[in-house]
Amino acid sequence: MPLPTKIQSIYTDGACSGNPGPGGWGVAVYFVDGTVQEIGGGDRQTTNNRMEMQAAIAALEFLLASEQKEPITLYTDSQYVINGITKWIHGWKKKGWIASTGKAVLNQELWQTIDRLNARHVTWTYVRGHAGNEGNERCDAIARAFSQGRIPALRQP
Repeated sequence: MPLPTKIQSIYTDGACSGNPGPGGWGVAVYFVDGTVQEIGGGDRQTTNNRMEMQAAIAALEFLLASEQKEPITLYTDSQYVINGITKWIHGWKKKGWIASTGKAVLNQELWQTIDRLNARHVTWTYVRGHAGNEGNERCDAIARAFSQGRIPALRQP
């Protein structure tokens, strides 16, 4: 699915109404020509961390399908996702998916998917949540809507 224009950045967010409880995730893909594509989804029984990870997976799947090889920045307000993919995952893999606590890594199947989809041209960047960042705020709105069982209007190019 080559896109007509290059992806500039991608924002992701997850939300959960109760933890665990109904959850949702949102992704906003920003193209260099100013267009935006939004995607999202939900789960009836999940956790906030799983929804943050699902948003990252959807973003990486979209990027892979786009066939873009130029660098992009992927923004998330989840320290769990940022630290997991940029720091902790290397040790987890070396230790056979055992965390520093000596127990199995939580959400291992999702981490393995993120690891498989991750690419060298993706720069993972933390953005403070609920701080007025347009991309983050939009993804939060999408994720919250899905967590509440509503389907938001999603922008498409």
